[in-house]
Amino acid sequence: MQIVPRSAWGAKPPEEDLSRYSWKPFEGGVAIHHKGSTDLWSPADNHQDCPQQIREIQDEGMEGEGSDIAYNYVVCQHGVIFEGRGKSVRSGANGTTTTGANEKYYAIMGLIGTTSLPWGADDKPSSSMLVAIRDLIGYLRQYGSAGPQIKGHRDLFDTDCPGTLYPYVTNGSLQPPASPPDTSQPLSIIPRKQWGARPPVEVTRVALAARTGFTVHYSAGAAATTPRQIQNYHMDSNGWSDIGYNFLVDTAGRIYEGRGWEVMGAHASGHNDTHIGACFIGNDGDVTPAVLRSFRALYNRANALTGKTLAKTWHGGLSGNSTECPGSQLRAWVQAGMNSDNVPAVTDPPPSSGGLGGGMTSVRSISAQQKAVNEAGYSPALVVDGFWGPKTDAGVRWLQGRLGVPADGLWGPNTEAAYRAQINDTSPGGGMTSVRSAASQQQAVNGLGYAPPLVVDGAWGPKTDAGVRWLQGQLGVTADGLWGPGTEAAYQAYYDEGALLAVDGDFGPSTIRATQRAIGTTVDGQWGPASIRALQRHLNTWSDAGLAVDGLMGPVAVKALQRHLNTMVGAGLALDGIWGYATIAALQRALNRARF
Repeated sequence: MQIVPRSAWGAKPPEEDLSRYSWKPFEGGVAIHHKGSTDLWSPADNHQDCPQQIREIQDEGMEGEGSDIAYNYVVCQHGVIFEGRGKSVRSGANGTTTTGANEKYYAIMGLIGTTSLPWGADDKPSSSMLVAIRDLIGYLRQYGSAGPQIKGHRDLFDTDCPGTLYPYVTNGSLQPPASPPDTSQPLSIIPRKQWGARPPVEVTRVALAARTGFTVHYSAGAAATTPRQIQNYHMDSNGWSDIGYNFLVDTAGRIYEGRGWEVMGAHASGHNDTHIGACFIGNDGDVTPAVLRSFRALYNRANALTGKTLAKTWHGGLSGNSTECPGSQLRAWVQAGMNSDNVPAVTDPPPSSGGLGGGMTSVRSISAQQKAVNEAGYSPALVVDGFWGPKTDAGVRWLQGRLGVPADGLWGPNTEAAYRAQINDTSPGGGMTSVRSAASQQQAVNGLGYAPPLVVDGAWGPKTDAGVRWLQGQLGVTADGLWGPGTEAAYQAYYDEGALLAVDGDFGPSTIRATQRAIGTTVDGQWGPASIRALQRHLNTWSDAGLAVDGLMGPVAVKALQRHLNTMVGAGLALDGIWGYATIAALQRALNRARF
């Protein structure tokens, strides 16, 4: 398989840092596109002309509203793959009709035209193109965390795309052949930034030398639960500073960075500073061989980092922790010695992942942190490259010491406030431009349907202030005109994981389907006993509601729902058990913010 890097085909640099957007291809997979056209465009007969056509595609995208070529990869008729956005940046080509379309699907374009060319022939993919796309999908599954789904663009958006490629999407031709697990390559951790983690409220660091054990947990919920949902429950319902676990593993064996190696967890009372906690996302009986491989790889890596053999433990087996966690299946596996395939130790996320140090990028980007450190007189000056490493960590800690805030390397709200006070930055409204520029705020307001739309000129004024306050009201956050971390998190959640519902208090098919997706039951838009039972189980798992799972939506179940909404999004509902406008509107806001 041949992948031509951006530098080789003459790509322009992107106009903004697209890596700041959450990127979760493990929840979806790939979406197939074609070039298409209304003019006489046709693929290059001579492969030497293909790079120019890729450059034209990038130019076309950047002349519109895009900051770069919209596709992750482009495949020509000659079977050559061109790197677009690549593996590390979310797509911009899949549209916004389907929730999470760009966040959860790689965009792969086949460099072919329309289904009916002007001279009467159909532009069909070559066998070389089909083989290359199939191999690329296999590569992205193995090395790019791509999920199992293969979609046509038309499955996510109202379009004829991918034209003559679509039959190959539906008939299985693009499905890579099944292969045994590759135990020669180390498993990788999906960093916090990639799964869209919220910044921690505070961090307590633990030296690796202090670790004595490794503890296995399970979430006791649906296998489809996302790390972000678990983090929301832990922070909003439990009041914790972050997701409780150091790492999480899903049924496919994908490993997610939680608090990471050197941060105290909140997973086992009395053992959070001594034991690294890893949680399986699922219930008893859902464990797969891939899960066991990943747990074993994490354990191997923990031993390598600490320089000792850690105790193999499970949650309910720790002193002072009387619980069924992690279920009989995982408990028996740990008791038997945690045997699995001999997978090499897990590779750690890159320094810029955001798990530690530079994790507060929703407050101030890494580049902006580096610039601030340099402007404060740090020597030798940091290289402003947007990558987090030991030198940037040391520089931020130095600056925090000068500002009189805890020198923990995390540029959070307290550091931001102290820094802004130091430089006498008291600008109102759009002052939080280190989170999102004024022009970007204006675009976001317009994108949610504000009327009349704002002029996108990058200048802050009363109209922009009013538009941002309107947007904040739509998102259910404090409408103060300040686009800070809370607004940014709510906005990204709205588009990435949120339901995109109109907050109208109507429990119609759209709201029902969004609720069904959130509680892990059949998504059919019909609210009946099966859906109610799933809701009752959901409330029992995440709110300790203690409901009878009987499929009856009575006042007791409604009160439990109202209590859950008050906890998760501060809905302020009266616990009256009345299933009416206020409760449904609060539910819609919670679904829009992916906090249900």
